[in-house]
Amino acid sequence: MNIKSWVWTGVIAGFLLFSLASTGYELSRSGDIHANRQFELIHNFPTDYNFYLSRIREGLEGRWTVVEKYTSEPHQGSFIHGVYLLMGKAGAFARVPWWRAGDIYHVARIVLGAVLLLLTAFFCRRVFAAKGFSGIPFAFVAFLLAVTASSWPKLIAVVNGSIVPASMANFFSWRFGGYMAWWSVMDSLQRITFIPHLLIGQSLIVVLVYLVTRRDFLNKSNSLVIVGLLAFLLGLVFPPGLVFVYAVMGVWVALQGKNMRQWVVPYGAIIMISAPSLVYLWLMTGMYPWKRLTEVDIIRPLPFDYIEYAKALGPMLPLGVAGSILALLYWEAAVLPAVAWVIAWMGLLGVFAFVPQQSPLRFSEMIPHVPLGILTAYLLYVLAKIIPKRIVIAGTILLIGSGVFHMYSSFLWQKDFIDHKIRATLPLVPTGSYVMYPLKDFIAAILFLEDVTGGGSVILSETTAGNYIPAYSGNYVYAGHDNTVAFEAKREKVKEFFSGRMGRAIAERWLGETRASYVFYGPQERDDGGGADLRIPYPFLIEVYTNPSVTVYRVPDERI
Repeated sequence: MNIKSWVWTGVIAGFLLFSLASTGYELSRSGDIHANRQFELIHNFPTDYNFYLSRIREGLEGRWTVVEKYTSEPHQGSFIHGVYLLMGKAGAFARVPWWRAGDIYHVARIVLGAVLLLLTAFFCRRVFAAKGFSGIPFAFVAFLLAVTASSWPKLIAVVNGSIVPASMANFFSWRFGGYMAWWSVMDSLQRITFIPHLLIGQSLIVVLVYLVTRRDFLNKSNSLVIVGLLAFLLGLVFPPGLVFVYAVMGVWVALQGKNMRQWVVPYGAIIMISAPSLVYLWLMTGMYPWKRLTEVDIIRPLPFDYIEYAKALGPMLPLGVAGSILALLYWEAAVLPAVAWVIAWMGLLGVFAFVPQQSPLRFSEMIPHVPLGILTAYLLYVLAKIIPKRIVIAGTILLIGSGVFHMYSSFLWQKDFIDHKIRATLPLVPTGSYVMYPLKDFIAAILFLEDVTGGGSVILSETTAGNYIPAYSGNYVYAGHDNTVAFEAKREKVKEFFSGRMGRAIAERWLGETRASYVFYGPQERDDGGGADLRIPYPFLIEVYTNPSVTVYRVPDERI
């Protein structure tokens, strides 16, 4: 039974729009924020969002390599995170001004989310295009299962945005919670239009897994070069993804048994073409500031609990594994690429538990819900031959329906978060896990720095302003993101300076070491204890801008 193309198009468009529902809701409420706050369409989390915007801005400003504006040490540019630089280049071609860098980011989310959905649909259709998969439209079922795959549910009662006891709930109060909700990539709704470079990486994974398991395609030298270049691109955009594709290739060779030799030459060519991207990354991360990328995973490793992760994968995990076992027992050739995908993913989850430079959590980003959805659909296909089809159809509807309700619950959770953010007033400048719209005075002072410096200067501030300054003014900061070299030690020095207790002579010498040209003194900086006027402990500073919330000081030239 075939599903018409217009049905596929409508369903893909529906999921895409559903994923953007929270974005639309936030835009619709933009006029409801406090008068002293400035609206911004933050995606995922402000620290990383501003980080990506700073890269896009570099492209808008004409750079061809990326420099790390979240640290003050002189350094050469690199191609790490270059995809955002290229997005900025595209924006510059379209004459997008720098203050609309967020528009470029969000357009990329939408376009790349659509691409990933289309490729997922293509992969599902190709798997179930083989003869014998008739009756139930298994390709369509596989796609729906993959897109809606969610955690094992936790029933939670919510009234007026607050969790309440079950006794206070009515029929419409219930929604699903899940496991690992703190890791956005596990959310079936948010992951559709997630972070652009991850969407690019995942799209390339889908394409490459499909291509590297097709011997007829790899027999052509031109095709082999194309696959190698796509893998090279994946290595630049999303390095763990290339490691994963290598693992899939290894599993696929193992599955070929006596025929494995015919895969050695094409796979060797693909590795030769693509591996330089990983070599480049290895060389660059051996020097600062890029070395900081690997240091962070060692200093603050991402938490990963295998049992919780298994729960977060929900019913697709046991069903998909069961489908894998059946596919191997029946040697269902069309489904074996999905089997290799799952085996490689599980293998890397285990291997990287012993590699401190990379958390196994990164391999949760290999979109395992796609092969698990395909293998669950295959399991349903096998069951439909054994038990009445109406039971299989009922189970399928239950699985997909549960996933859709998970997505609806996700929208409600995101909506509550936006409502709380709109009402939030304290702290004046958010830190840590606090998220709120920035003060207009805060942004005005950063824009002053953009006007007075033209970008390229080093600004000393606390961490929140330090996170915004590169994106909003194009300047470097002494500290403002995990990518800041020696961030932990710098953060303590910043607090000491803004406390006013550093001492004039030491402060003058230290400012010279930081290469700071300006000092940003706002609510977070004042909270460190320096008083109303930072010139009292440090009289050499020159006030050049002030508003009710922020004062900007210039460091005299002879001090820097």
